[in-house]
Amino acid sequence: MTPALLATIAAAAAILLAWLWRPRARLAPVARTLLVVYALLGGWALWFGLYAAPGQEPAELLLWKPTIMYWLLAVILFVAPSLGSDYPVKIVLGSYFLFSSREWRWINVGFAVLLTILGAWNLLVAFNASHDDWEGFKWSCMANVVAVFLLRLSFVWLEVVARVFKYLYGRAKIYFS
Repeated sequence: MTPALLATIAAAAAILLAWLWRPRARLAPVARTLLVVYALLGGWALWFGLYAAPGQEPAELLLWKPTIMYWLLAVILFVAPSLGSDYPVKIVLGSYFLFSSREWRWINVGFAVLLTILGAWNLLVAFNASHDDWEGFKWSCMANVVAVFLLRLSFVWLEVVARVFKYLYGRAKIYFS
């Protein structure tokens, strides 16, 4: 098995697992938009990372990738509330935090401004610093984005995982008794 095929199988298994364990509540249109954008960005990364021939991706495009991701998400954060959708930042952070609508609006605007600044900062560092400095900046920004999603994980998915293990433990106890 090639590494590309293995990565594709792993991605397909993750998508299948996420689909099976998805919340049964109806998804808001802004949540679907975010899912489609994440899927497209992930597909783009997988294609050039695994399937494209070396050197096929233009070097400038490599520098623009984080900016495109940040600005696309910022556009969704800015535009979705004006189109009548809920605040997308609620989906990213989780609705376990009890804020008023006014506070969610400001948090949403703050995240959108942060993503806009990160995109501009990425271009500034990418085209005015060394490649190693840009790589370090890119990875530090991604680590901070992962920290936000881990915050979401600790408030939402940790409870789900605990319930699954409790259920499996109960089933195993019955089975082995």
